[in-house]
Amino acid sequence: MKSSMKKPMKTSVKRVNTRGWWGILTACLIGSVAALAVAVVVAWLVVGGAAGGAAAASLGLAGAAVVVLSGLTLLVTAWSWDRWREQAVFIALFGFVLKIILMAVLLTVVPTPAWLDTMAAGLGALVAIVAWQVTEVLVFARTRQQIYDD
Repeated sequence: MKSSMKKPMKTSVKRVNTRGWWGILTACLIGSVAALAVAVVVAWLVVGGAAGGAAAASLGLAGAAVVVLSGLTLLVTAWSWDRWREQAVFIALFGFVLKIILMAVLLTVVPTPAWLDTMAAGLGALVAIVAWQVTEVLVFARTRQQIYDD
Protein backbone atom coordinates (compact mmCIF):
# COMPACT_ATOMS: atom_id res chain seq x y z
CA MET A 1 0.00 0.00 0.00
CA LYS A 2 1.48 3.33 -1.11
CA SER A 3 1.11 6.36 0.97
CA SER A 4 -0.34 9.35 -0.77
CA MET A 5 1.33 11.67 1.68
CA LYS A 6 4.09 13.82 0.30
CA LYS A 7 7.33 14.30 2.11
CA PRO A 8 7.58 17.69 3.74
CA MET A 9 9.93 20.05 1.97
CA LYS A 10 13.06 21.00 3.81
CA THR A 11 13.18 24.66 4.57
CA SER A 12 16.26 26.49 5.58
CA VAL A 13 16.15 28.02 8.99
CA LYS A 14 17.01 31.68 8.82
CA ARG A 15 18.90 32.88 11.84
CA VAL A 16 17.38 35.87 13.48
CA ASN A 17 19.33 38.14 15.77
CA THR A 18 17.21 38.28 18.90
CA ARG A 19 19.81 40.12 21.01
CA GLY A 20 19.59 43.43 19.12
CA TRP A 21 22.65 45.67 19.17
CA TRP A 22 24.39 43.38 21.65
CA GLY A 23 24.03 40.50 19.18
CA ILE A 24 25.42 42.68 16.40
CA LEU A 25 28.38 43.66 18.59
CA THR A 26 29.13 40.05 19.50
CA ALA A 27 28.93 38.86 15.89
CA CYS A 28 31.13 41.72 14.65
CA LEU A 29 33.77 41.03 17.28
CA ILE A 30 33.83 37.32 16.48
CA GLY A 31 33.89 37.85 12.71
CA SER A 32 36.55 40.55 12.75
CA VAL A 33 38.86 38.79 15.20
CA ALA A 34 38.56 35.54 13.21
CA ALA A 35 39.36 37.33 9.93
CA LEU A 36 42.32 39.09 11.55
CA ALA A 37 43.65 35.83 13.01
CA VAL A 38 43.59 34.20 9.58
CA ALA A 39 45.24 37.25 8.00
CA VAL A 40 47.97 37.33 10.65
CA VAL A 41 48.81 33.67 10.07
CA VAL A 42 48.81 34.14 6.29
CA ALA A 43 51.07 37.20 6.56
CA TRP A 44 53.48 35.34 8.80
CA LEU A 45 53.63 32.34 6.44
CA VAL A 46 53.80 34.32 3.19
CA VAL A 47 56.49 36.78 4.25
CA GLY A 48 58.41 34.33 6.44
CA GLY A 49 61.31 34.80 8.82
CA ALA A 50 61.76 37.86 11.01
CA ALA A 51 60.06 40.02 8.40
CA GLY A 52 57.06 37.69 8.59
CA GLY A 53 56.82 38.24 12.32
CA ALA A 54 56.95 42.01 11.86
CA ALA A 55 54.35 41.84 9.10
CA ALA A 56 52.06 39.68 11.22
CA ALA A 57 52.48 41.96 14.25
CA SER A 58 51.86 45.07 12.14
CA LEU A 59 48.76 43.56 10.58
CA GLY A 60 47.45 42.47 13.97
CA LEU A 61 48.15 45.80 15.65
CA ALA A 62 46.40 47.90 13.01
CA GLY A 63 43.49 45.47 12.78
CA ALA A 64 43.13 45.40 16.56
CA ALA A 65 43.02 49.22 16.68
CA VAL A 66 40.18 49.21 14.15
CA VAL A 67 38.29 46.47 16.03
CA VAL A 68 38.66 48.23 19.38
CA LEU A 69 37.45 51.58 18.05
CA SER A 70 34.59 49.99 16.09
CA GLY A 71 33.66 47.91 19.12
CA LEU A 72 33.56 50.98 21.33
CA THR A 73 31.32 52.76 18.82
CA LEU A 74 28.89 49.85 18.67
CA LEU A 75 29.06 49.45 22.45
CA VAL A 76 27.96 53.07 22.88
CA THR A 77 25.18 52.50 20.33
CA ALA A 78 23.92 49.38 22.14
CA TRP A 79 24.11 51.06 25.52
CA SER A 80 22.28 54.18 24.34
CA TRP A 81 19.62 52.09 22.58
CA ASP A 82 18.73 50.51 25.91
CA ARG A 83 18.50 53.88 27.68
CA TRP A 84 17.60 56.69 25.24
CA ARG A 85 16.16 55.00 22.18
CA GLU A 86 14.96 58.27 20.66
CA GLN A 87 18.52 59.67 20.76
CA ALA A 88 20.36 56.46 19.85
CA VAL A 89 20.83 57.34 16.18
CA PHE A 90 22.40 60.69 17.05
CA ILE A 91 24.59 59.09 19.70
CA ALA A 92 25.69 56.42 17.19
CA LEU A 93 26.56 59.10 14.65
CA PHE A 94 28.53 61.00 17.29
CA GLY A 95 30.37 57.78 18.19
CA PHE A 96 31.24 57.19 14.54
CA VAL A 97 32.63 60.71 14.12
CA LEU A 98 34.54 60.41 17.39
CA LYS A 99 36.01 57.08 16.20
CA ILE A 100 37.33 58.70 13.01
CA ILE A 101 38.81 61.59 15.01
CA LEU A 102 40.47 59.19 17.48
CA MET A 103 41.98 57.19 14.62
CA ALA A 104 43.33 60.39 13.05
CA VAL A 105 44.83 61.44 16.38
CA LEU A 106 46.41 58.01 16.84
CA LEU A 107 47.93 58.14 13.37
CA THR A 108 49.39 61.61 13.84
CA VAL A 109 50.40 61.69 17.53
CA VAL A 110 51.67 58.19 18.26
CA PRO A 111 55.15 57.71 16.78
CA THR A 112 55.51 54.88 14.29
CA PRO A 113 57.56 52.00 15.70
CA ALA A 114 60.67 51.13 13.67
CA TRP A 115 59.53 47.53 13.23
CA LEU A 116 56.11 48.45 11.79
CA ASP A 117 55.46 47.19 8.26
CA THR A 118 53.19 49.90 6.86
CA MET A 119 51.84 47.77 4.00
CA ALA A 120 50.87 44.97 6.39
CA ALA A 121 49.37 47.48 8.83
CA GLY A 122 47.26 48.98 6.07
CA LEU A 123 46.16 45.52 5.03
CA GLY A 124 45.27 44.67 8.64
CA ALA A 125 43.14 47.79 8.97
CA LEU A 126 41.42 46.98 5.67
CA VAL A 127 40.72 43.37 6.68
CA ALA A 128 39.25 44.51 10.00
CA ILE A 129 37.08 47.20 8.41
CA VAL A 130 35.71 44.92 5.68
CA ALA A 131 35.08 42.00 8.07
CA TRP A 132 33.39 44.30 10.59
CA GLN A 133 31.16 46.01 8.02
CA VAL A 134 30.13 42.82 6.23
CA THR A 135 29.26 41.14 9.52
CA GLU A 136 27.42 44.20 10.78
CA VAL A 137 25.28 44.48 7.64
CA LEU A 138 24.46 40.76 7.54
CA VAL A 139 23.50 40.58 11.22
CA PHE A 140 21.64 43.91 11.18
CA ALA A 141 19.56 42.63 8.25
CA ARG A 142 18.37 39.80 10.51
CA THR A 143 17.54 42.09 13.41
CA ARG A 144 14.27 43.71 14.21
CA GLN A 145 14.58 46.90 16.22
CA GLN A 146 11.50 48.66 17.49
CA ILE A 147 12.08 52.39 17.64
CA TYR A 148 8.69 53.56 18.86
CA ASP A 149 6.36 51.90 21.36
CA ASP A 150 3.17 50.65 19.77
